[in-house]
Amino acid sequence: MKKLYTHIFWGVVLMLGNTSFAQDYHYTQFDVQKPMLNPAQTGMFVDAKYRAGAQFRNQWRSVATKPFTTFSLAYDMPVNSRWGVGAYLVNYDGAKIYNAFNFVVSGAYKITNPQQSEHLLTTGIQAGVIYKNTNNLDLVFDNQYNNGTFHSELPSQEDFVKYSKTMPEFNWGMYYEYTDDSKRYHPFFGASVFHITSPKESILIESTNSKLPRRFAFNGGSKFNVTREMDVSLKALYMMQGTARELVLGLMGTYKFNEQSMGSYVMKSKYVELFYGANYRFKDAIGVILGIQYDELRYLISYDITTSTLNSVNGGRGAIEFSMIFQPKNGYRKRNRKKF
Repeated sequence: MKKLYTHIFWGVVLMLGNTSFAQDYHYTQFDVQKPMLNPAQTGMFVDAKYRAGAQFRNQWRSVATKPFTTFSLAYDMPVNSRWGVGAYLVNYDGAKIYNAFNFVVSGAYKITNPQQSEHLLTTGIQAGVIYKNTNNLDLVFDNQYNNGTFHSELPSQEDFVKYSKTMPEFNWGMYYEYTDDSKRYHPFFGASVFHITSPKESILIESTNSKLPRRFAFNGGSKFNVTREMDVSLKALYMMQGTARELVLGLMGTYKFNEQSMGSYVMKSKYVELFYGANYRFKDAIGVILGIQYDELRYLISYDITTSTLNSVNGGRGAIEFSMIFQPKNGYRKRNRKKF
């Protein structure tokens, strides 16, 4: 049955042609690696030397014989009080048949005065490459069926001009956050556009004017300081790419168990912070998220419960996702947050 579902899925892919080839990956933990969410958030922090992260997603294992996986690495750091730089790479593997690899370098600039601490407004740009390829040896075509029986040795009679494509990648974004630590609430909003040049990506017919659609992403929400130990964040993400639309609504809570302080400064010391929450991807899935931070390392795990019509096939078993972020602190950092 799994093999049948795989054949059906890739039959749909081939009928849709380059439209399916053009769609981007997505994560349930969409805001874990900031430069991948919005170029303007690259290196825009002051309490750490740098930020390095890894993320892995495994999905559709219950439907396809080979799962779809996404893996990414990201690194960013502040250069000075106004500039931040970084880079990331993403590899999206579609059941060993379709693969997309992105490598991007990123830079951001702080527009607001670094001497004030109430508002943060930044902008950022990215440049890189996208490499996409298709493994034609694993593709299945109707011409390879004879009297209802599949024969891999039969010719597909399909004319692929090429099986891979390298394209330029340019992205841009802006980000705003209310950063006054004396307040309980900290709203934020970001807007970004990916694949600005909308490069050609056809692999079927050389003359086909098929382009990678621009992806527009808008994220926003607010972080609320409930107590000195507890924070709650409401967040949302809306993306548009071609005819595809995606809306994600999320709630995330954090609880810090231990923190040693010295006067008005917080000492660099080991502490434990728990993360718990959920995201709802409209008409698709509910992602349950749990995590822990120990000192400078943060680990998160999430599991998607399918709510779409695919539920009748996979029994609600969606994707599992892991992420790890390492963010070494700059020794002592001043605490301005009001004692509630």
